[in-house]
Amino acid sequence: MNEMVDLSSKTVENYLTCFNKNGSPKNIENIQWQFFNNGIKNFVSIEFDVELNRTAAIYATFSVPFKIGDKTVIGSQSLDTITDIDYRGKGLFITLAKDVYKKAVENEVVLVYGFPNGNSIHGFKKKLEWEVLDPVPFLIKPLKSRYFTKKISFLKLIPNINLSFSRYRKSKTYTIIEDFSFPDTVNPLWASFSKQIKVAVQRDKNYLEWRYLKKPFETYKIAHCFDNKNTHLGFIIYTIKSKHGGKIAYIMELIYDLQYPKVATQLMSYAITQIKKENADCVLSWCLEHSPNYKAIKKTGFFTLPEKLRPIELHFGARCFKEALKPLVYNRKNWYLSYSDSDTV
Repeated sequence: MNEMVDLSSKTVENYLTCFNKNGSPKNIENIQWQFFNNGIKNFVSIEFDVELNRTAAIYATFSVPFKIGDKTVIGSQSLDTITDIDYRGKGLFITLAKDVYKKAVENEVVLVYGFPNGNSIHGFKKKLEWEVLDPVPFLIKPLKSRYFTKKISFLKLIPNINLSFSRYRKSKTYTIIEDFSFPDTVNPLWASFSKQIKVAVQRDKNYLEWRYLKKPFETYKIAHCFDNKNTHLGFIIYTIKSKHGGKIAYIMELIYDLQYPKVATQLMSYAITQIKKENADCVLSWCLEHSPNYKAIKKTGFFTLPEKLRPIELHFGARCFKEALKPLVYNRKNWYLSYSDSDTV
């Protein structure tokens, strides 16, 4: 006999065990951070086999404040989806997802969005009524040739050539300070930066602190830009990881006063110079072509990453639960994305 249960302190071990047994290991600290410590009610459904004392399947979303138009609402991100190998083919993924969405709607959550992989995108689109908003906006800045040439047999003997020669130059007008914190001034910065953005996770101080200061086992770098009057004009968040067969850097977030485009240039130049000191092979960013910071990122040598070079197959989509908001949510040009939206970095 199976029963459907929620994620709680009593069922968290079942959640953890299911992922660990099926080749997707997780740790208890990250589960607690994701679902218990973000200050908003989250929605998770677990199919539990009572007779065998075993978790059969899980579908999980976590809730975040969303900016839609000029209002702040609650949205959610589709996160953890797994069916135990012995329970596959029974439609449990769809059953659990529909249960999660029902609970979300009852609690005034207006949308769910996420980045399904190539194996699951069909189910999201055909059976869960998602609107696919592809492609995921991968941008790349190559730093060294070896990461790319080693993937092609006849190029493996080519020396590891430096592909980036720019470096950060201090400005007489602006000062960059690394500080692992978010002052209150990030709120007006985000409000100004996002004025023309219609759909996005609300990147205010509360969200940024939860996402970057409190996430376990991560090392993010945060650099802030100030003018000569000590006015806070912007910040950048970046990190470096050993992933996908190389040392990969990520521009997680770039937010600044749009009246001062030079601020974005300074922040990007500073971050890339620091990244190069760590011998990274390349830098990745998620940035939609209509985003306020797109030109600033492209200006520093980023280009669209071709599909065949992308490290994993990901798709971007959403389902809106409010009929009146669907025209906004289902238009890709209304969205703002960055690596803040990624649950794997």
